[in-house]
Amino acid sequence: MQTAATEFAEVLKFRFDTDIEAADGEAGRLAAVIADPATRAATHAVVKTRPLFGVTCFVPLHLVTAATAATVSISIPLAEIEKMRARPDGVILNASTGVTTGRKPLGHLRQITVNRETRAPRHLVIERGGREVLVPAAMIASIAPKQITVELGELNPAQLVRYRPDDVIHQEVYDAIYDYPRLRVDLPGIVIHAIDGVVWLRGYVASDLNRRLVSDQLGSIVGLAELHNELIADNQLAAAVSMALGRDPRTAGELIGVYPRLGTVHLRGNARSAAARQAAGEIARTVPGVQAVVNELHLDPRAEVVPVLASVTNEEDRVPGGT
Repeated sequence: MQTAATEFAEVLKFRFDTDIEAADGEAGRLAAVIADPATRAATHAVVKTRPLFGVTCFVPLHLVTAATAATVSISIPLAEIEKMRARPDGVILNASTGVTTGRKPLGHLRQITVNRETRAPRHLVIERGGREVLVPAAMIASIAPKQITVELGELNPAQLVRYRPDDVIHQEVYDAIYDYPRLRVDLPGIVIHAIDGVVWLRGYVASDLNRRLVSDQLGSIVGLAELHNELIADNQLAAAVSMALGRDPRTAGELIGVYPRLGTVHLRGNARSAAARQAAGEIARTVPGVQAVVNELHLDPRAEVVPVLASVTNEEDRVPGGT
């Protein structure tokens, strides 16, 4: 069974028995989540307040301001939470909820991750044989009281990706890039997002080769289920900006060198007029992927060539884009 690539979105993680924080402090533990069996969207967090004499409360998810594997934060005080005792419609999902596939037990639900905006499920974390594994929400066939049925297709249950916390995956991705000297200098331009075994790499690297090397470095990370390498290479950015400058009549004949460094584009060389110099900066800023523009063009109405490999001084430089 092939699942669609996971799109990046902010999420809420509901891990059963984690702490609940109300607006005025500690409020109890997360006992369960209620989901609509038709849409599968989560609708309420079930809160068990105070260990001995507490009550079970049903908090609409629009009141949840944050939810991680460690804490669920609710925007109202405990006294308001304890008024919410009416059980809403829907299926209760908790640590006793069994997960089956092909009529065979797969394990028990430990955590559900949902899209923050739509509340649609993204991943299930299942406790299976003493370890936790990930099941993408696309594999959910049905949600019913006490049971979730999933379809793994051709995937063997033993092949399910091991669940590991986001911060652990994030650190191992960072370390893998840092440990490769060629890529280490690109790290300041790379943003790493890790959510339930899915990693997005955004930002900038020096070259197409470095972009490919980053992906190669991450192949052995345990718990990495899906990698989205959305990094932009500086050489691609240079080509795109140069093409835009060449196509615009205000700058087509100007002597401009384009030198990106991790998304910041330096324009160096000579412009024959102040209008052309200003236009060059404006054009470069409109190119998709450009993070910032540093306009270092000199005004020279008589200029005929771009200084070879123009550096910040507009003198010859030994390294392209060198500073």
